[in-house]
Amino acid sequence: MAINIQHTYTTHVDIHYYSEDGYTLHCRDCGDMDSIAERICEILVKHNFSYSDVCSEETGELLMTIERS
Repeated sequence: MAINIQHTYTTHVDIHYYSEDGYTLHCRDCGDMDSIAERICEILVKHNFSYSDVCSEETGELLMTIERS
């Protein structure tokens, strides 16, 4: 299994997790992008999500995607 990460730096983000079964989880987080990415990876694996989108809480801009493959 590989986890691919693409990101830009921000501090406050909205995160959406998606599963193959159609489940979606929304949450908010703050911190540097490396620590946010680490927490997202743990949640992806622990709860069997397929991928997540990370958007700026302020602008709604997509900042990072994390996908399990």
